[in-house]
Amino acid sequence: MSHAQGTHKPTEASIPLHDADSIGRGDASIGTLVKNASTHVSTLMRAEIELAKTEVTEQVKKAATGSGFFAAALVLLLTSFFPFVFMWAKLISMWFGTKTWDWMGFLIVFVVLLLLAGLFAFLGYLKIKKIRKPQRTIDSVNDLKLAMPTGGDPKPGTVRVTETPEPSGRR
Repeated sequence: MSHAQGTHKPTEASIPLHDADSIGRGDASIGTLVKNASTHVSTLMRAEIELAKTEVTEQVKKAATGSGFFAAALVLLLTSFFPFVFMWAKLISMWFGTKTWDWMGFLIVFVVLLLLAGLFAFLGYLKIKKIRKPQRTIDSVNDLKLAMPTGGDPKPGTVRVTETPEPSGRR
């Protein structure tokens, strides 16, 4: 199939390797090396941003779906109070002498609405529970920090502050 038939896939960011042979032979100029390095870093940063957007979008969709289930549960819970109130009204009228069984219908509707509210609350809980932090992006950015020219090391003349555990029991 050709691109005209709709099989075109979106392009993904990748690091171009067009000058890999000349770099390996050692005949690339400094300008070419700098250009290639800046192109690689730029492409890598775009790929990291795209990965972060993808991961965050997935988590936002899960949160939105879970929130929708919670909203449905809340609406059903609120509407279930009307049949409950009417049931009590019918029950009280029956105690005062009317011989109708209308309250049983209201009770059944109340129980069904409560069960549906419970189901939607449970589904919302399951969706919200699946939300995770974008760990791949965090790991990738941490790896990128180490791969940068500074390697994550401080500039000469600066002091790196690290936490050291306090000795246990010694004073």
